[in-house]
Amino acid sequence: MKKLKGCLLFLCISVLLLSKGNTYDRSLAMTAEPVSAVYSDESEKTSGEIVDEINEPADTGLDDIPGSNDNGITTTGTMSGVNDKNTGNTENSENTIDEPQPKRLKIVAVGDIMLGRGVGSRIEAQGKTYESAFEQVAEVVNCGDIVFANLETPITDRTHSLDPKGKIILKASSASFPGILTLGINIVNLANNHIMDYYSEGLMDTIALLDENNIFHVGAGNNLEEARKPAIIEKNGIKVGIIGYSDMAHYYFSGNPTIKFSAEENEAGVAPLVEDYIMEDIQKLRPEVDLLLVSLHWGVEESFYIPPEQRDLAHRIIDAGADAILGHHPHQFQGIELYNGKPVIYSMGNFIFDQNDPENQETFIINLEYMDNKLERFYIVPVHTVEKVRVEFQKGEQAVHILERQKTLNLELDTESVIDGDILVFPQVNAQ
Repeated sequence: MKKLKGCLLFLCISVLLLSKGNTYDRSLAMTAEPVSAVYSDESEKTSGEIVDEINEPADTGLDDIPGSNDNGITTTGTMSGVNDKNTGNTENSENTIDEPQPKRLKIVAVGDIMLGRGVGSRIEAQGKTYESAFEQVAEVVNCGDIVFANLETPITDRTHSLDPKGKIILKASSASFPGILTLGINIVNLANNHIMDYYSEGLMDTIALLDENNIFHVGAGNNLEEARKPAIIEKNGIKVGIIGYSDMAHYYFSGNPTIKFSAEENEAGVAPLVEDYIMEDIQKLRPEVDLLLVSLHWGVEESFYIPPEQRDLAHRIIDAGADAILGHHPHQFQGIELYNGKPVIYSMGNFIFDQNDPENQETFIINLEYMDNKLERFYIVPVHTVEKVRVEFQKGEQAVHILERQKTLNLELDTESVIDGDILVFPQVNAQ
């Protein structure tokens, strides 16, 4: 009944505007019927509503978020106009609503999420909820149609782990999972060097929890075939394929028993970062999707340095058909390269972690906005971890140093970026 009334209202307004000789105003647009996903995603985010002249916008509490009004950070996940979380359709026609509307999609990506160890112990000692860790940034992250993160730990309550004398052991308890949900994440990478810290049992606990909550995952599974299997998500009429790999898969770690993380034909684990695998998987996936993302756990840890051979591999992956590379592992946000118009984010750093160095606590929220499968806008929003228990925006003078540093790191990769208020924008995208 609500949708019927809205449609009638929309028709009345259209007739009125046409009778006055006006073109159709995008501020009066209604979103279309939702398009179902390739995989069922029952945890869809709230769809858009009629705004501007028809209804006053809801009070989102985002007025103080950097760029929320004039820098393009929206809670609808579109570049402009009105968006439905499921369809992303924005009405912008000239005297007709029969013309095909552009397909819009927003991808939001964040780096390592680690809700265990010092983060979890502090949250629980302070009597806080895990949702509180993200309460300031959740609505901005949640605005993506695709919301990606690297899940740096298994989520399990098991106690049998690898030998902590042989490697750093990480996990997050199942009690932390509501924190993941509050961000609206719908796809995670599991191909990293901690997901098997509690053996295959911890990995399977994590996968089961993700599946129960309709969160897609890539990069790990019961065997190599599962670990290399892509996630294909359809949003707003656009199919997005994601594959993930880890460069630390072949190392052996001591424990009872000693294991390596690499999945085998009949062994659980992660997809190893093997170029032949990546090229084969891109070749198979490319005809099935409109956009293809490659998630890579790679790079020099605790450093801004990107080796030439790493850049060369990134270029080959883009040349093979990837639309973007989402990197992680160094625990610092490294430089971004636009290669042939495609973003290579070498390392997204830590979104939340308990490491001590300032560079480990600073990162950005990635925003990639597509129209008809073409990257139309690309910007990043600075955030940092505070007291190891919450993520907050960096604003004003506080943001200057990280924005300037990132500009420099990007220029070292032949990529221009411009500070616009409290965000960093990539003008080369609009110049394509």
